[in-house]
Amino acid sequence: MKKKVLAVAAAGALTVATAVPALALENEFHGMFRVFGTVSNYADGGSGTALPKETDPQTKSFVEQRARLMYIAKANDDLKLVTHFEIDSRWGDNSYTTSRNVGGAIGADTTNLETKNVYLDFNIPSTPLNVKVGIQPVADSFKGIFINADAAAILATAKLGNGSIMAGFSRLDDADTFTLASAANRSASTPGKATRDLYLLDGKYGISKDLKVGAAYYVLTADQKDDPQYSYTLHTIGVNGEYKFDPVTVDGFVLYQLGRTSTASKVDFGGWAANLTAKAKVGPGTLKATFLYASGEQNPNPDDSSYVPVTNETSKGNAEHSFNEADMMIMFRNKWNVSGDRAILYNIRNVIGGFVGYNAPITSKLFANANVGFVAADKNNDNFGTTTAGDAKHDSQYLGTELNAEVGYKVYDNLTASLQGAYVMLGDYFKRTAANGQDPRDPYLTRIMLNYAF
Repeated sequence: MKKKVLAVAAAGALTVATAVPALALENEFHGMFRVFGTVSNYADGGSGTALPKETDPQTKSFVEQRARLMYIAKANDDLKLVTHFEIDSRWGDNSYTTSRNVGGAIGADTTNLETKNVYLDFNIPSTPLNVKVGIQPVADSFKGIFINADAAAILATAKLGNGSIMAGFSRLDDADTFTLASAANRSASTPGKATRDLYLLDGKYGISKDLKVGAAYYVLTADQKDDPQYSYTLHTIGVNGEYKFDPVTVDGFVLYQLGRTSTASKVDFGGWAANLTAKAKVGPGTLKATFLYASGEQNPNPDDSSYVPVTNETSKGNAEHSFNEADMMIMFRNKWNVSGDRAILYNIRNVIGGFVGYNAPITSKLFANANVGFVAADKNNDNFGTTTAGDAKHDSQYLGTELNAEVGYKVYDNLTASLQGAYVMLGDYFKRTAANGQDPRDPYLTRIMLNYAF
């Protein structure tokens, strides 16, 4: 009897499997796990801007970890659902709770799974058009200096010969309660009443195998119907390009912004940003030199000539942009950071910087890189800190010089161990900005990291 039952069950399962082949999915799993221990008189496990203000800062030591898990349900080559999740924690932070970026204390057992992405990715039949709709990565074509974030969006991209064009829409905030609505007159409880939207148009074209050019037009609108003083329209227009002439590759971009606020004073935007980078094969490694400019304004308040990148208005102004090409660890946000995401220039604006780096493979498994960055404020104002006398003018516009280095070893193809260190020699911009008119101590950090990707 058992044999008959098993035979019937097997036959039934086989019949169902052959009758509905359209339900078959190709399942893909990807992800990463990163853990590192940090010793620093600057980093403290927090996120955002942190200005050097202490004459004798305490050395702190902590361990952070991050796991990212991606599951892709692929129906066929033209249709798939992409999901991406994240779990962050600092060892010893908290347990038995419900919150993001915690769960590393004894007991663990914390509900802390974050949703980074959930979007549908599909091609429209008989067209060159690909569409992505849902919460997904949204990045500009200017190395992330305007926006580099996860956001709810619809992006449509068409490949046309040697070029491509992308058009998209993203709702960054709906019923915003931080910047767009005043405390006295909120419409935050009504979706669609206090929105911040981003419209994107981006084109690229390969003139030859060595020359590529591109252009983009982004419109950022903030619409607070009940409180028009918080409304504005910001137009960002830019061009970029890349040219290869062995052994050097040169690329860069220029961005210009214009628009107007809805305040009674009708402030007109007019900020701009630019970058130029050169890379060359030198000896066993690659030498890179990059320059960055993002305009500022003498007046520390938002004004018409300061470059304006995208920030997160629902988390108190945190940056949703970056400039990882600088390869800084303290001056700018670092690509390896987890929830402890500190930087002197967390938001990229009012800055002039020059950066030089060298990456070298020492053996098939051992590698090293070193970088130096020279950073100044475009305008001498109070955006980065005050003097003890309350004077917005600082001794200099020079913020400081960062030196950093990394030595790594590939334990396996997917597992890398590395030792990193960074030190910033503060410039005269920070003179007398510590307590009692003293100079703050130069910040430093060291960390050892394991990174596994699959």
